[in-house]
Amino acid sequence: LLDRGKLKEGQTLLVLGAAGGVGLAAIELGKAFGARVVAAVSSEAKAEAAKAAGADETLVYGRAPFDKDASKALAEQFKGAVGPKGADVIYDPVGGDYAEPALRSIAWEGRYLVVGFPAGIPKLPLNLTLLKSCDVCGVFWGAFAARDPQANQAHVDRLFRLWSEGKIAPKVTETFAFADGGKAIAKLGARDVIGKVVVRIS
Repeated sequence: LLDRGKLKEGQTLLVLGAAGGVGLAAIELGKAFGARVVAAVSSEAKAEAAKAAGADETLVYGRAPFDKDASKALAEQFKGAVGPKGADVIYDPVGGDYAEPALRSIAWEGRYLVVGFPAGIPKLPLNLTLLKSCDVCGVFWGAFAARDPQANQAHVDRLFRLWSEGKIAPKVTETFAFADGGKAIAKLGARDVIGKVVVRIS
C-alpha cells in the first residue's frame, strides 16, 4: 500500500475481496495510514466483517461472470461507493471480471495494485490507464522479500509495531486439524471464509 500504492493520509482506498485474509489486512492498514477505506465484498456477512475491521463504506457485489450490462452496473456501483473523485488506490486480490469495473472507478493518477487473481487473470483495456493517467502495479511479496530482504525486514518490523499498538491483528476465524486440511482448502475455494483459516500441523 505504501511502496507500490503510495497511499497517503486522507486518500480513498478501494479494497476488493475485502473480507478475506489479505483484504481485512488491507482495511486495517489503510485505516492505520489515515485513508478512507471502501470495502467491496460478496455478501452482507462479509460486509459486516469489513465494517468491524474499520471500513468506512462497504458495497456488496454479485458473483461473476458478468455480461456487459452487469459489468457496467458494477463499475457504477464502485464509482458510487468511492465518490466523484474516484479511488486513489485500488487493492485487488480478486481479479477476473471484477478488475475492469474497479479500474473504471480509479482517480486521476490513481494506483491499481494487482495482488492476486483467484477469479481469473483479468484483461484490462489499457485506454483506461491513459484516460485516468493511472498506474497498474503488480505486488508480488514473495519475490520482493527474496530480492530485497532488508527492505522486507523493515516492513515486517513496522507491521509488528502496528500490531503491538493494537492497530492491526490477524483475523483467524476457523482452525482445522492437519487431517482436515482439505476441508479448509474447500472452504477457501467455495468463498466461504471470512478472514483466515489455520491448519495446525501438530
